Amino acid sequence: MNNKNNIYYWASDIRDNSGEGILANLFISDIKQYFKDFKIKNINKTSKNHHRFYNKYILNIYGAIKLWKYYFKGHKIIYINYLPIWNFLIFLILPPKTIIGPITGSLIYNKQSFLDIIIRGILLKIFVKISLLIIFFRNKKILFSTELLKECINKNDLNKVYFNYILKSFNGFFKKKSKRNIDFLIYYRKHNNKNNSIVNYFVDNSFYENYKIVVIGDKLNFNNIKNIGYVKRDVVKKLLSRTKYTFGSSENLYTLFVIDAISSNVFIFFDKKLNNFNTQINYNKMLAIDFNNKKESLNIILKNLRKVKKNKKKNSFVVKNFNSYFEQYL
Repeated sequence: MNNKNNIYYWASDIRDNSGEGILANLFISDIKQYFKDFKIKNINKTSKNHHRFYNKYILNIYGAIKLWKYYFKGHKIIYINYLPIWNFLIFLILPPKTIIGPITGSLIYNKQSFLDIIIRGILLKIFVKISLLIIFFRNKKILFSTELLKECINKNDLNKVYFNYILKSFNGFFKKKSKRNIDFLIYYRKHNNKNNSIVNYFVDNSFYENYKIVVIGDKLNFNNIKNIGYVKRDVVKKLLSRTKYTFGSSENLYTLFVIDAISSNVFIFFDKKLNNFNTQINYNKMLAIDFNNKKESLNIILKNLRKVKKNKKKNSFVVKNFNSYFEQYL
């Protein structure tokens, strides 16, 4: 095969038990569909390592610079992840004509401290504006993982953007009946912006109800739950098929975990501040609660757990034409 038929890409994470990795592999799969006669190679030999600060914030700069080598040789090049919208340096130093993977990020944050307000409320907003100026100057079409940044996009540029790429991972609504012997499956990550206080508050105040609670991800230190750590997506789906209820993330409505929970017919409690983004999947088992009002939310949760509701509203999924957009994107 001619070397010119090689495509070289950089991906910081291609693990099958992380959101970044799953999203990257979805994008790689799409790339392979459109470049069937090309050999596609990852130039990052450490992409299956667990993310540390070095992998996420330093090594990716090296990856963007390394792609220049293949650009000068005339190859097609792709930068896939780690690609948060605030990291304008990545968008600035990437070679011309680089195909970039789905951009992630959000301006939604929890005002837990003065430092949060300075960093996320002020600095990151400035960084996002710089990134968007660079991106739209250098690229005709853009992919965003979600639509959380839609309000930041100029109306004249909206026709250049494909939002909610993550929904390509949605596998339809689960119809087969299964035994639901897990009351709550919780995806827990120790992160300031996740607003985990609602999860901790619920677990701490519901132990007397004798609910079966299973936690994946980081360890949650309560005696009445079962921690199983980070597991592959297939394992998560199997657990969800046995689950009655779960929590969504407070920073993003359509996480991979929530998408799989919807597919598995799990009842989802999500933060009401994300209600405006609940537009693509009409799902009759989602209830908005105030993650910041823990006492009121706990009462709503317990009330719903004790009362079986039959919702006759039909589920539906808004399908966007990705294929035609992707052809122009490449």
